[in-house]
Amino acid sequence: MKTIKQLKVRSPSANYSIYFGDNFINSFSLQKISNSKEIFLIFDSKLPDLSIRKIKSFILKSKPSKFESLKFTANEKNKSIETSQKIIEKLIDLKFSRDSLIVSFGGGITTDLSGFVASVYLRGVEVMHIPTTLLAQVDASIGGKTGVNSKKFKNMIGAFKQPKAVLIDTYFLKSLSKRHIAAGYSEIIKHALIEDKNLLSKLDIFDQDIEKKENIAKLSDLIRMSSKIKANIVERDEKEKSIRAYLNFGHTFAHAIESVQSFKGLNHGEAVGVGMVCAAKLSLLLGKINSKEFEKIKSLISKFNLPTKLPSNCEPSRILKAMQLDKKSKGNNLRFIILDGIGKAKIVENVDKEKILNSLKI
Repeated sequence: MKTIKQLKVRSPSANYSIYFGDNFINSFSLQKISNSKEIFLIFDSKLPDLSIRKIKSFILKSKPSKFESLKFTANEKNKSIETSQKIIEKLIDLKFSRDSLIVSFGGGITTDLSGFVASVYLRGVEVMHIPTTLLAQVDASIGGKTGVNSKKFKNMIGAFKQPKAVLIDTYFLKSLSKRHIAAGYSEIIKHALIEDKNLLSKLDIFDQDIEKKENIAKLSDLIRMSSKIKANIVERDEKEKSIRAYLNFGHTFAHAIESVQSFKGLNHGEAVGVGMVCAAKLSLLLGKINSKEFEKIKSLISKFNLPTKLPSNCEPSRILKAMQLDKKSKGNNLRFIILDGIGKAKIVENVDKEKILNSLKI
């Protein structure tokens, strides 16, 4: 019998559960989550055939009256209104009703896109996420934010749509490259820095070799701790009116880096790694952490094979200009999440332009 752990999320708009385990999907019952007999699977075409067969078998075991699937190439270009429209047209053509369940199977792009489609198709149908990347398991699949990109900027179009459930199975991480695993650690580090010194201590001593069975179990614990931090914040502030903004630590910088690179350089997790170093430097410049704490943060990010310097094609002036177009800014007034000591986040506005530019010199 596979060990499956459960975390209950109680947000203002919906209650749901996150299930954690290793290679538990085939021993899990979909009927435990949803009574829907119309299931539409959206999955990333880059996933291994064995993983896709595994998920289809899991769904078919529930004996749906209607089951269809759609594969797409999960990249930032396809995370768009145009792709959403194509999926919606297929749902219409296949006559999927309001009682349908959309299942997303892939990384953050897949969960974001599937969640967005579920939020607008027939004014809302159920969605369940089965994230296959570490980054999606600890971040994108939890909290109900969905979104697609505009022509120039990331996640400019979206809605809040809480999932019916999230199934986090570490089995799917074993096919990922070391680079994509590293991308996910950035979000775990972020959660530790803004909320949990205990998680930070565990990251300090964690062995990243997930081919070792004992390390998979430890990674599962890190994922669960990280997910709980995000879930607790979402429960208190679902629509980002206050403390949910803390989850953007490093992201104002990261989104600007991605935009300047036209989404063709650093991946999202790597950009968040650099962004957290910039945000930590700004915290240092504002006197909220000391130089020893800054170096500790930088060293931890580096330990997980994440970059800690701006790419050569990202001049600070270009990054600043891109940040001013961020959806979280108000006019030219940028809003930053900084650290008020390790383990505690704070929102700051009206930051001196020179301090912002200096925070980018890392």
